[in-house]
Amino acid sequence: VQWGMPMGPLRLIDEIGVDITIDIGNTLEKAYGGRDHVPAVLLWLREGQMWGRKSAAGFYKYEGKTQSVNDSLTQWRRGLHGDPEGAEGPAIPPEMHRDPRLRLSEEELAHRLIFLMVNEAARCLEEKVVDSPEDADYGMILGTGFAPFRGGPLRFAENFGLKKIVEEMERLGQSEDKFLPCELLKKHAREGTKFYEV
Repeated sequence: VQWGMPMGPLRLIDEIGVDITIDIGNTLEKAYGGRDHVPAVLLWLREGQMWGRKSAAGFYKYEGKTQSVNDSLTQWRRGLHGDPEGAEGPAIPPEMHRDPRLRLSEEELAHRLIFLMVNEAARCLEEKVVDSPEDADYGMILGTGFAPFRGGPLRFAENFGLKKIVEEMERLGQSEDKFLPCELLKKHAREGTKFYEV
């Protein structure tokens, strides 16, 4: 939200519904393989029957018009960071335990989320799902609530620096394939060209 979105991704999942988000994730995983998969936390929420706003609990707890962070997720995170016995709700598989020293700054987290959107918008243009960068940017602004004042993911990428984005995505892609930049993004970064040519 601080980045300019009308709501953050976790709130959006709660509004859509955890079950529907999982179905969408499964469809994307079948279509695109390792690039997309359902995060373990969503499966954990489903197992605990926390569907989002419609069940009064998801990433947030809902009471009337008020919402607060779901305390169960704090327990889940503790389980991920080496204390599975302290976690409430469904059991956390040992392979999901993470090193508690692996912390991201707000900027690093925002970049990971936004760069993935940049990559998918560029891929849509590359695969001719959309006809122009404007179509990709408008679609993301209207469809996902991408921060309008940033102009959409492709316009943002040009302003931020395509080369910087590609370098960071290639670094992240060494550990997770979903971060590997598409060919069109790499081409623009390499050649110093832009999506929006004046």
